[in-house]
Amino acid sequence: MIFDHISNRERYYYLGENFKLALDHLASFDKYPEQKCSIPLKGEEVYLKISPLSTKPETDCKFEAHIKYADIHFLAYGTEQIGYSDIGSLLKTSFDPDADMILLSGKGYKLTLTPGYFAIMFPNDAHMPCIAADAPAPIGKIIAKIKL
Repeated sequence: MIFDHISNRERYYYLGENFKLALDHLASFDKYPEQKCSIPLKGEEVYLKISPLSTKPETDCKFEAHIKYADIHFLAYGTEQIGYSDIGSLLKTSFDPDADMILLSGKGYKLTLTPGYFAIMFPNDAHMPCIAADAPAPIGKIIAKIKL
């Protein structure tokens, strides 16, 4: 897992051209779309999922992980906490190969995402998105999906 501000994105260009493409695109957003959409940057290899959401109590959230893709979580507005744990320390509850989604249960740590910050989650990084920092509130979420 990597957590940093988008202004430091060049530090992570070593991860490859697809990560560079996604990070640069996230940094260039000047207007956040108001509805859910997907933006292909390089076909299924790199794309953005844009989702205006609301955070929720931690008890309503679940750990997830992916096998085929790395995620870059980025906020355009709002505050979100994301749970984090190594996949090996959690219990797998289900797997949907078509959605590239493993659901898990257990305990982890939390980090706080605010506008301008991003978190890169790799396949061994279980994450629990959309946790309310205080009370449930709207957030502008962009997730870059990078095929590995």
